[in-house]
Amino acid sequence: MYLAEKSVWMLLGMLLAIPSAMAAWKPGPAEMAALPPYCAARFNEGTEAFKTWRSSMGSDFIHVHHYCAGLNFLNRARGMSSSKTRGVLGAAVGEFDYVLKHAAPEFPLRAEILMNRGIALSMLKRNGEAVGNLLKAIELDPRQPRAYMALTDLYATSNNRSKALETVTEGLRHNPDTRSLQRRYTELGGKLPYPAAIAPVVAEPVVSRPVVDAVEASPADPAAKAETIPETVPEESFPTPPPIGSPTNPYCRFCP
Repeated sequence: MYLAEKSVWMLLGMLLAIPSAMAAWKPGPAEMAALPPYCAARFNEGTEAFKTWRSSMGSDFIHVHHYCAGLNFLNRARGMSSSKTRGVLGAAVGEFDYVLKHAAPEFPLRAEILMNRGIALSMLKRNGEAVGNLLKAIELDPRQPRAYMALTDLYATSNNRSKALETVTEGLRHNPDTRSLQRRYTELGGKLPYPAAIAPVVAEPVVSRPVVDAVEASPADPAAKAETIPETVPEESFPTPPPIGSPTNPYCRFCP
């Protein structure tokens, strides 16, 4: 009985410790203005904006309000003292996890969700998990400056300056005009000029055969068949068999 009562009181204490900022998970008007435009569209089903974003992102757009809620919790946590952010950041990670679990692997926001999950985990001091999320986000989309910046800072705060410089260098190769990466590069001792940008991959042009070739080669074309396969074979094309037998009996090979 004592243990049961103690568990109840512990649960109540945990609930009371959650900041009141989590009480309303849906963003308010000012908070919504700080979120991506598809968030407002998702909360207004039936509008043209909703239909447009759903058409762009696919059927998994129906889950995006969880991502928006996670972003909103992350924004709230940035405005709090570090001693009060644990519950809010935990809620953000939970919302990100929902979308990562329910949306298809090719969902266009997956890399961005992993990036923000990594940022939330870094704020929770769960650095190992944060590094894993940020690396995966960069693997899926190397043109995310914030992912490189967050990963660089994680390495730097762990006194791994060489890894931090390596990360920001790679970030600049993919995002050469990002000033935050340029500044971090020089702060970490990077040498000018900045790293050379990775040239975009240009696909080789596909050389197609002329249409006339395809028509002539088509076995379904009677004209082509007539040109390639003669209807009759000239007699002279067959070799004359050697004579056998004798002059008086040409059909007997062994006759005297």
